Amino acid sequence: MCGFFITNNPNVDHSHLSIIESTLRFRGPDCSSGLLEHNSWKAYHSRLAIIDVYSGVNQPIIDSEGGMLVFNGEVLNYKELGKKYFNRNYTSDTKLLSDLLASNKINLNEIDGFFAFVYINKDGKVQKAARDKFGVKPIFYHRDGKYLSFCSEPITLKKIFKLSVNHNTIDEYRATRAPIFSGSYFDGINTIQPGNCFIDGEYFNCCDFLEKEYIENTENDVELAIREGIRTRQISDAPVGLLLSRGIDSNLLKEFGNIKRCYSIGFEGDEDIEYLKKEETKNLKIIEQTAEGYLNDFKHLIELRGEPMSVPNEVLLYRISREAAKDGIKVLLSGEGADEFFGGYDRIFQWALKEDFCIDKFIEMYCYEPPKKGSKLYQRFKNLFLELKVNSSFEMVRWFFIKYHMPVLFRRLDFALMAAGIEGREPLANKHTFEIATKISPKSLMGDVLGKIPLRNIISKYKGNDFAYEKKVGFPVNLKKVFKDKSHLSSYEIWFEENIKVLYK
Repeated sequence: MCGFFITNNPNVDHSHLSIIESTLRFRGPDCSSGLLEHNSWKAYHSRLAIIDVYSGVNQPIIDSEGGMLVFNGEVLNYKELGKKYFNRNYTSDTKLLSDLLASNKINLNEIDGFFAFVYINKDGKVQKAARDKFGVKPIFYHRDGKYLSFCSEPITLKKIFKLSVNHNTIDEYRATRAPIFSGSYFDGINTIQPGNCFIDGEYFNCCDFLEKEYIENTENDVELAIREGIRTRQISDAPVGLLLSRGIDSNLLKEFGNIKRCYSIGFEGDEDIEYLKKEETKNLKIIEQTAEGYLNDFKHLIELRGEPMSVPNEVLLYRISREAAKDGIKVLLSGEGADEFFGGYDRIFQWALKEDFCIDKFIEMYCYEPPKKGSKLYQRFKNLFLELKVNSSFEMVRWFFIKYHMPVLFRRLDFALMAAGIEGREPLANKHTFEIATKISPKSLMGDVLGKIPLRNIISKYKGNDFAYEKKVGFPVNLKKVFKDKSHLSSYEIWFEENIKVLYK
């Protein structure tokens, strides 16, 4: 896990290093490369060492062919790929990726992991610039005429090139809490979409797996896929912990993962932490956040990120990650992906199961603040589904959540944890579990009220039916207690007002 910046723009020089360091160093506190020049490109990399932590495999890597790689993420099956392609025992996933790219043996669909990387070949051309299948890791880019710049954080590009706010994104933020269509909050900065390569285009589309032939009795396959996801996401030479809540997703990780340290957070009296206290879970650290502590953390994060955060829980994720970092933890597992794969957003998925798709109803149910009919954002939603080659209402909604909603959750987790020097990993959001989930019929996923039936049946064997079929409460944050001068506003209104300010500083 790390942060990188790479450009062939001649207007970028060492005078910009202070901007780069101030906006990217938090993503890699273990090592900073400075701004290195090679083959008409300038590259910066900050490293959080997770695999092969004591080696000199820092970045950028310049290979024997004259190519250069900057990479954020993990190739978890690097040992298997090293044996397959080079008959070698690799100790570094970065070195394996570099060798695959230099020898042109890379197959992005073979990689089990999460990544964003840029590879410049010996001729100074971008040969690959790719992002993982589900968008776990971020990668942004800016084009200035014939020049390109790639980066792990948009604020770096915004500051270097003095870019303006994209005002269309304000409506997107009101509706979805993220610039899900615009790519970033700033003019001229876009993102490489999940499952895409900047040069070669799309290599993975979740739509290709939907509406295929459904099969029954998949719970054993689901459990095996989950166990494999947990096994691979614990591949690390640094200590691993778990973000634990009252929900079934994180508890599946706890039951199957043999994870030695667990962490949870909330305000005094929150149902989740009161429940966990009663459970007396071994090796669980519970932090009770205060209004003052929350406000201090919010101010720090908004300044560091330079753009709005998605939801109030992002601040809590940062706080609990700081506690884990104090214990020496460098990797935290989390349960993202289960709701999107298995129909866990009960209200909207129940609607999609029982009724024909209607764009107005979808927008009403999904958006925090639905865009006005006929607006640019409304039309963007409408066109999105008109172009979709899926007929089932349920699968249309599942596609949207995987393609557009899930990357927002990953961005939230990635930033909040990286701000504390922690790598976030999502064992349930892997291709194995995804492929099994898409083979389960909507009716088998959804009960009369609750979704994720296969996961509930699995966890019931370990935690009982009452736990498995309890409706999730979540982590509420009462912002009126934090921003006391705004008590006349709703928490939703407070969150929007306080976050949007950062765009106009």
